[in-house]
Amino acid sequence: MSKTAAAFDRFRNQYPAKPCNMDRVANAGELVQLGELDGLQLWKDGLGAIKGELPIIDPKPSASHLWVVRTDDVVHASENTPFGASLESKVIKHSNLTGGANAHCGGELLFLCDNVIALTGSSGRYGPNSAAEMTAVARAFRASGYGVWSYGFSEETMTAYRFGDKDPEWVG
Repeated sequence: MSKTAAAFDRFRNQYPAKPCNMDRVANAGELVQLGELDGLQLWKDGLGAIKGELPIIDPKPSASHLWVVRTDDVVHASENTPFGASLESKVIKHSNLTGGANAHCGGELLFLCDNVIALTGSSGRYGPNSAAEMTAVARAFRASGYGVWSYGFSEETMTAYRFGDKDPEWVG
């Protein structure tokens, strides 16, 4: 079994799939399933990483990817795909990664180098519901072979922090 499969199976066992938050879906295009030819990528095992310097990241980085832990895999795609540009919203949404189906968690990530990512749980459709869930998904990404800088979760607002809200923390 791959590192990715093992890490996210543990996460899925702890945090059941939840329905897409349809209150956040603005139009039918946001439910169109993104495919591999449109830029959808499967999450693959990384090689591990040594902690680097604290990254400085723009509040809305142009190279960010959306990610979703689906029931059988983990996928990601650049938010600014040509597929997304053809949609009414002009960018993809987390629901485009699932076709509106149930998923365990979602957010945004940024590749800082090949095996180091900055991670948020910022998703209006599948975001984490607690700090414990955000920590668990960040650890799953770490166990899949990546160095992870996590932005965490605000217990005050009960939402995941976004890029730029605060400094990320290294997931050890």
